[in-house]
Amino acid sequence: MKGKIIFQEKQRFTQWWLWLIIAGLVVVITFQFNWDEDLLGQLTIDKVMPSVIIGFILVLFLSLTLTTTITDDEITVRYIPFIKKVFKWSELSEAQVIDYGFVGGWGIRLWTNYGTVYNVTGSKGLHIKMADRQYVIGTQKEKELQSSIAHLL
Repeated sequence: MKGKIIFQEKQRFTQWWLWLIIAGLVVVITFQFNWDEDLLGQLTIDKVMPSVIIGFILVLFLSLTLTTTITDDEITVRYIPFIKKVFKWSELSEAQVIDYGFVGGWGIRLWTNYGTVYNVTGSKGLHIKMADRQYVIGTQKEKELQSSIAHLL
């Protein structure tokens, strides 16, 4: 990363209802076992796999982080553990903070009217256009983002 950082934001999934669903699944899977002395004798692939899958989903949601770092030279987006993209300001034809509305959910959304959308929650983001593609990077700090990059736009 080159240049001085003028804006940085780290976002995580904090929706209470999402964590309630995941916690509910963990509880249901945990109590599917008949807790007696012969627990190890009861462990079969059909009983263990749901626990493994729910554990994987839990770890995935705990690690999901959308980090946006903007310098005078570039915009870096990391959606851990999936992507890392770097956009040079010199390659952009347009950039503006917009309200993109609901694009079918949160996460990584492909083929929207705004191109690829990276978001965690909300409907505000930095819409960037290149010669052949466009992207939206979600933000919870719309005003701070706008004022931080105003001189670059």
